[in-house]
Parts: sequence; structure tokens; C-alpha cells
Amino acid sequence: MFRVIGSFSALRVSSRVLTPSRAFSTTGASLVAAAKPKRKTAAAVKKTTKAKAPVKAKKAKKVKAAPKPKPKPKKKAPTKKEQLDALLKAPKSRAPGAYAVFLGEFSKVKRQQGMTTVAEIARACSADWKQLGESEKHQYQTKADKLSAEYEETLRKWWNTTDHNLVALENRRRKRVDGDKARLLKDPFAPKRPMTSYVLFVKDFVTQNKGVAGTNDITEMSSLMKSAASKWKTLPSAEKAPYAKAAEVEKSRYKQDQDKYLKSHTVGGARLH
Repeated sequence: MFRVIGSFSALRVSSRVLTPSRAFSTTGASLVAAAKPKRKTAAAVKKTTKAKAPVKAKKAKKVKAAPKPKPKPKKKAPTKKEQLDALLKAPKSRAPGAYAVFLGEFSKVKRQQGMTTVAEIARACSADWKQLGESEKHQYQTKADKLSAEYEETLRKWWNTTDHNLVALENRRRKRVDGDKARLLKDPFAPKRPMTSYVLFVKDFVTQNKGVAGTNDITEMSSLMKSAASKWKTLPSAEKAPYAKAAEVEKSRYKQDQDKYLKSHTVGGARLH
């Protein structure tokens, strides 16, 4: 009995002794397993085996070239009018009148006073012109007469040095463009055309009424011309007769002067007017 119990206790003791060894053996196996390297997954292998992409070198910045200068616009070919003007070099069509001289001087003064529009300046100058006395207006008329004489002298010098065939060509061009309203270039040495009875009447009418309205004021002259036309229409034949007689004298004088002119002047075969 004792032996059995002793053997049973020995078994218990041996089992107790063996238990730690098993635990140790188990723990050692786990340590060996942990010491072994883990197998890499396919994704990890790919990552390690994949070659690193080369670093791209930075592109050098392009230096902007200086902008090319814009080509100059081509000059347009001169028109026939410009060609003729360059060849003829004709002086201005006419000299300014007394009111035009006054307007040229006082328009500068009006601009200095702050006026800007042409209409405003013209109205102000017209009002100032009406306030001038006859002696003051005469001063401007004297200036206008001087400019007219200078213009006539310039015109005569030009005529003596220009090609009359070019003058005829320019006159044809003006007639084609402006028709009957064309202002033609004329020989300054040629006698002036005779005045008609109506023109002689208007001249007298303006002279008689210039104390009422300034004869060189554009607005007043327009009104004056309308008044003259209205009066001429209602003028009796007896009062028109003196003007008709004076017109006949003008025609006779013109014919004589024209004959003298044609004998002493040649126009190079060009029909000028």
C-alpha cells in the first residue's frame, strides 16, 4: 500500500518536474520560429526589385527673345489730285476778307478765354464785329486789301513758272469731281469776266446797307444777299434799266480787253477756262 502511494507521488513529482521542460521546449521552438526571417510578399519583392526612376533634370528656362520691331506701314501711292498738287504748287484759292482777318485774330483770344467749340467762337466774334466802329472795321479792310495784293502778286509769279497743260488737266479733274460748282484755276493776267445787271445791283445794295449790317460778317452777308434777291424780283423794269445798261458797258470792255490779252499771251494750246 505504501509503495503504491509512494509510486503515485513519485509520478506526481515527475510530472511536476517534466512540466517546465515542456514549457521550455515550447518556448524555444517559438523563439527559433521568430528568429527565422519572414517571407516577403510579392508586393514587397516588387517594391525592392523595382529600379528607382532616374531624377529628371530641370529644364533650363527659355530666355524670351526681344520683340521684333513692327514693320512700318507702307506709304499709300499718291492720288492724282496729290500728284497734280505737288506738280502745280498753286497758291490758295483766294485772299481773306476783312471779317476773315478779324475772325483769325480774335478766335485765338476767344480760345484763351475758355471757348472751345467753333460755333461758340463764331457767335462771339460776330457779336464783337457788330460792336466795332467804321474806323476799326476800315483797319481790317486795309489789312485784307494788302493780303489781296500780295496774293495777286504770288499768283502771277506762279502762273509764269507753271506748266499750263497741268493747269488744264487739273481743271478737268475739278469739273469731273465738283461739276458746275468747281473752282477752276485761272490765268491771273486774263481780264475779269463782266458783271451782269443783277451782280451790279447787289453790289450797290450791299454798299447802301453796309451801315446796317457788317458786309464781311458771314451771317449778316447771307441775310443781306437774301434781301437783295427779294428786292430784285420786285424791282420795276425802269429801275432795272440802268443796271442793264451798265452791264452792256461791262461786256464791251471785257471784249476789248480779251482781244488784247489773246494777242499778247499764249496758253500753250491748253484750254484753261
